[in-house]
Amino acid sequence: MQRLSAEASRRAEEARLAVERQWFEGVRPECRPSVEDISRMKEQYHYCPGFIHIAVVGSAGAGKSSFINAVRGLSKNDPVAAPTGTTDTVARYADPQQDSRMIWYNVPGSGTPNVSDWQYFNDMGLYIFDCIVVLTDNRVLDSDLSILRACKPFKNIEAFIVRSKSDQHINRMVCEKMPQGFDPCDPDMDAETRSLFLLNKLEERQRFIDETCQGVQMHLEREMLPPKKVYIVCMDGILATANKIRSSKAIDEADLLSDIKGFVLKRLQSGC
Repeated sequence: MQRLSAEASRRAEEARLAVERQWFEGVRPECRPSVEDISRMKEQYHYCPGFIHIAVVGSAGAGKSSFINAVRGLSKNDPVAAPTGTTDTVARYADPQQDSRMIWYNVPGSGTPNVSDWQYFNDMGLYIFDCIVVLTDNRVLDSDLSILRACKPFKNIEAFIVRSKSDQHINRMVCEKMPQGFDPCDPDMDAETRSLFLLNKLEERQRFIDETCQGVQMHLEREMLPPKKVYIVCMDGILATANKIRSSKAIDEADLLSDIKGFVLKRLQSGC
């Protein structure tokens, strides 16, 4: 009996040390929110029954404010546009479109001094949202993957992976292939150089799309998460698409807006 008691004590101590080790390593043990937690966060975020609440998350500087403006069809100079820049508080924005039932939230970047990765999902109350847009502007970060992993047990949350600033990345890739001193904004560019530039841009655009999709799927597979579409966009492309204007920069902007609207309609029809 004493031997069994000692063995149980040893296992309990090992479990306690394992949890402590997770905390010290920055990996928070899974913690399901209580009914009180959900009620408190809904009140804090002014949750409205009958509306779809969409959180835009990602690292600081990923372009969350610009994204929220663009999907709402607003330029940064619009009076009701979300201010750009780093913030450490959650900002709430109604959709200005007539009869829209969407409410957008700009959630501070994970990994910033006030919000570490292991706290992010639960402490920010992301479990109350209907939809979470994980916005990346370069590669997929561990903090992005931790959000996607945390979403998995919550069947009420739809997650979208969005790669932003595609135009900037593609232009940089093209310029690296052009002769030294090349200026894409040169008004006096000769026809041969312009032709080479456009050819390289077409090739690098496709390379960027392929590498982005492969990279995201590789990270998802590594974390044992199911395959998921990544939407490759830029803010100019989203803004143009939202306002029904054709854009040469657009890649997945139309698909993203269509899929979000489709999700919103389906969720509203189900009674939220």
